[in-house]
Amino acid sequence: MATEAELRQLLADSSRIMFRLGLVDYMGHPSVRIPGTDCVLIKPRHSLRIRSQDRVRPDDMVVIDLDGKLIEGKDGPPSERFIHTCIYRARPDVQAVVHTHQPWATVMGVASAPIRPILHVQSSLVEKPVPIWPCAKLVTDNELGEALAKSLGEHSVVHLQGHGVASAAATVQEATLNAIHLEHLAEATWRVLAMGREPRVIPPDEIHQRTATGVGWEVRWAYYAEIAGIEPSEARR
Repeated sequence: MATEAELRQLLADSSRIMFRLGLVDYMGHPSVRIPGTDCVLIKPRHSLRIRSQDRVRPDDMVVIDLDGKLIEGKDGPPSERFIHTCIYRARPDVQAVVHTHQPWATVMGVASAPIRPILHVQSSLVEKPVPIWPCAKLVTDNELGEALAKSLGEHSVVHLQGHGVASAAATVQEATLNAIHLEHLAEATWRVLAMGREPRVIPPDEIHQRTATGVGWEVRWAYYAEIAGIEPSEARR
């Protein structure tokens, strides 16, 4: 089981990776449950001090409870912390949540255009259609957060239409990779459609074969950590 210090480092690494890949700018935030508690570690709200996400440090992360109340930290939590807390309350299986404003997936969500399983590595993420929450409001209270969590349902990712994406998983690494893979699929789908062609959708048997024989998320996380300049010892956390 990861320590709080290791989880803080993972959130900093996730922020850095997503920033380097263009999935977040100064906005957006990852979070993770603190094992054995009803508390959550989350990237703090952007401010004059908390700016570029590739410079957010482990010690900058703040602790909130599942009602969104600040428990510990020098900075305030993000106003949209209810994206995270409401998903955690609705999904006991979810241990990490990432919220992004990633461009390709957001554009596809705006158009209510399906992101299709057309790339073999990323295809398992969208074997079922990505749900859409038809609301562009800032998720600043429980009512909005609960509506979003309901739209997510048992899926791993959800569109916040006209706003961005939320990704939920068992680990910070997997939640981050889901966001990355969704962006790859969104861009690939858009580009094929822009050619005036219909993409070949990978059938379930091919998706399952690749999933069963490919490498695990640990290898992919190490790759993106390397791109972001994170030391290998940190990437293994």
